[in-house]
Amino acid sequence: MPCRMRKVDAKAPEVDVANQPDTEVRPPDGGWGWVVCLACFLTNCTVPGTTSINGILLIEVLELFNESFSKTTIVFSIIAGAIMFGGPLVSIALMFKASHRQIMMVGGIIAAASAVASSFAPNIETLIFTYGILVGFSLAVNYFSVNVTLGQYFLKKRVLALGIATSGKGFGGFMMSYLSTKVISFYGMRGTFIILGGILLHLTVYGALCRPLKPVIKQSPNISQNEPTSADEMEGHANIGFETEGESQESKDEKCGDSKRRISEDTEPLPKMLRARKSITSEIVPSEIYKRESSYCNTTMFKNKYFHLLLAIYTTYSVGESFYVYIPLYAVSIGLSEEESSLIMAIYGIIGIVSLLLIGFLVDIIHIPTSYILMMALFITSLGSILIPFCQSFETLVLCAAMNSIGTNFASSLRIVLVSAILGTDNMTAAYSILSTLIGILYIIYPTLKGFVYEATQQLSVIFYFDSAILFLGAILSCGIVYAQKTEKFVE
Repeated sequence: MPCRMRKVDAKAPEVDVANQPDTEVRPPDGGWGWVVCLACFLTNCTVPGTTSINGILLIEVLELFNESFSKTTIVFSIIAGAIMFGGPLVSIALMFKASHRQIMMVGGIIAAASAVASSFAPNIETLIFTYGILVGFSLAVNYFSVNVTLGQYFLKKRVLALGIATSGKGFGGFMMSYLSTKVISFYGMRGTFIILGGILLHLTVYGALCRPLKPVIKQSPNISQNEPTSADEMEGHANIGFETEGESQESKDEKCGDSKRRISEDTEPLPKMLRARKSITSEIVPSEIYKRESSYCNTTMFKNKYFHLLLAIYTTYSVGESFYVYIPLYAVSIGLSEEESSLIMAIYGIIGIVSLLLIGFLVDIIHIPTSYILMMALFITSLGSILIPFCQSFETLVLCAAMNSIGTNFASSLRIVLVSAILGTDNMTAAYSILSTLIGILYIIYPTLKGFVYEATQQLSVIFYFDSAILFLGAILSCGIVYAQKTEKFVE
């Protein structure tokens, strides 16, 4: 019987090359990466900029619904804390084969629609759901995904790219704080929610710019140069054993047997080359790489006492992050105008930009140990908080706001650095996710707790004394990290 063999289909189905051992993603360190850097900068302007005006919105929402102070602060404590839950939410979305690009675009649409829905909220309970929960968690997935995507586009220039992108946080705080009071005075609180929805809709555009990277074929020494690398060459291999005229039946059978052996020997390389060929033109989903890297959590890191100490320190640090919620309210209470209170928060954002640039200089150029900077940052923030009740003018409030901005931005910038130094890069993703989740929970608890404190005392000064005491405790605890780094328990 003649041996007839089926041709290899050049149009083989696409395979998920992100999980294949013969492909990898190489950061281009430029090119479209700078467009992604711009998208990350604008996202950092929008997301932290939205949370930076919580204090200004708090005053207006108190007047709009005439609810209790503690109940109203729940709206803004949830949206502030939700930002830190981006990691777990994105990880869940990645399990359903979504890409970071898709997550950001959908998140932007939900955030915009929820902000517009907030303008029609009849009571504070509805606002907690539409603005606090829906907007908060939608911003969280955008904020997390865009920074992960930026990290995948850069390797050698990653510090520069992240520095540029992160500076958008301070710029957004400045712009949103300055414009919010103008918008509120002209359109009212409900109109402001609609305009805010239009601003958040831009997150969909920023997400669309973060297109996935394409894979690169690894050069494997096991693949010989004589193996087929194109569809035509593969077809030539597959055509071996086709029946030709003028051949004897014996020669046909012999040739058929040889071809079967050759195909059997080449069974492993051929599918690899087919996958490689298709992977050149197919887009990779970078989220799969992140999912694989963050899918495990080494429980041995919980045996590290300095990691527990770091968690305790950032438990105290989290109290200082709600500072910007109460400053506008305190400024109005001492007789300053709402325009002056928003200007204070705008300056707070500008100082944040300077702080992010300054800490890079202190760590990378002057080589000051990060543990020393963390301790100094907590002391500065504690001092700035305890001095606020004694401030009775615009200038003194600006000074205290600057101290708080420097301290909180220094401490927040060192989170991932210290986690990596204490536990190593292998545990960095899992440990940082745990730390971020803890901080997110505390962002929700602390403002609500301080709302009850204010209702019990009817004095804002008590809130700032409370902040100062907790931050001072954190500064004392940070001495343990200083000791550990000085005795080389961990090395940066």
